[in-house]
Amino acid sequence: MAFRDLVDQDHAVMMLRSAVRSGRVSHAYLFVGPPGVGRFDTAVAFAQRLNCERVANDDACGQCRACTLIAKGQYPDVRVVDVKRGLLLHDDAEERKKKVISIEQARALRREVVYPPLEGRWKVYIFVDADQMQIEAGNSLLKVLEEPPPSVVIILLAESTVPMLATVVSRCQLVRFSLVPAPTIEEALISRHNIPKGHARFIAALAGGQLGKAITWARSEDALQMRERTLELFQRLEHADALDRMDAAEGLAKEKDTLGDLLDTALFWYRDILVWQESQDESLLINMDHKDVISKLAGEVPAPVLAARISAVEEAKEAIRRNVHPRLVLETLFLRLTPPPQPSVRS
Repeated sequence: MAFRDLVDQDHAVMMLRSAVRSGRVSHAYLFVGPPGVGRFDTAVAFAQRLNCERVANDDACGQCRACTLIAKGQYPDVRVVDVKRGLLLHDDAEERKKKVISIEQARALRREVVYPPLEGRWKVYIFVDADQMQIEAGNSLLKVLEEPPPSVVIILLAESTVPMLATVVSRCQLVRFSLVPAPTIEEALISRHNIPKGHARFIAALAGGQLGKAITWARSEDALQMRERTLELFQRLEHADALDRMDAAEGLAKEKDTLGDLLDTALFWYRDILVWQESQDESLLINMDHKDVISKLAGEVPAPVLAARISAVEEAKEAIRRNVHPRLVLETLFLRLTPPPQPSVRS
């Protein structure tokens, strides 16, 4: 994962490249931004650039021993602290039970940084979820940041600086990361991961700017099946009676972890039908691989009914955020998604 492989984080890459080029590499960086936008991949790319044996075009080669081992997580001078994945500097049974970065990890860092690199030019430490670090750990880490040893770079990854000690934040070079635009995610899925265009368009929209989430879904057969089941459900609801709607709500309410994605899928579905009514432009569709069904429904469901359905889904999303019981939310929603009344025939 060299700098050239990163997607739409040009500002961060420019800052890091400039630091290496000018010989002004900071002892500590704080990568701040939403999850799934490439913070960790950028940290790995930076570690490769710092230790690459065959730098070319101001970027890591990606093929030398250092680059290869860093990419595999096996380079002795690049260490990752990721509690969720069980990657620890101080590893024992008690530490593996903890949910956040503990003071023991900071103490282990302080013990290690006093030694020079074993193989490379730089020792790099990447702390994932640094904004969930214990206060005691932050205070211990601060001692390293106040007296930084030579040839050591510490990279903290965080979604926000708010929970972090202000003294830790102030001693790091701040690098901000932003959400990735949906068209850019779509193009990356198609060109780099060979995802069909119709499916890539949908995943890019649903990912909400998080490339990492989009790639995970694109590789998941379960995610693909979930989407198809959801679209089939909303097509069935066009002709379902009240009992069928209640049964569907009861079944889906058990899948709490996927309700957010289901409701987002519903929003995109009704939005596509409305867009087709207005423009009949295939390039504007999110579910472009279901254009035939969208076109058919666009001729059957009036625009005011579609607008009402979109509002109903938005209200269901808000109810889920307020922790209203999922079954009640879905029952209410599905009963509101009734087909438009048929015009009466005069005799």
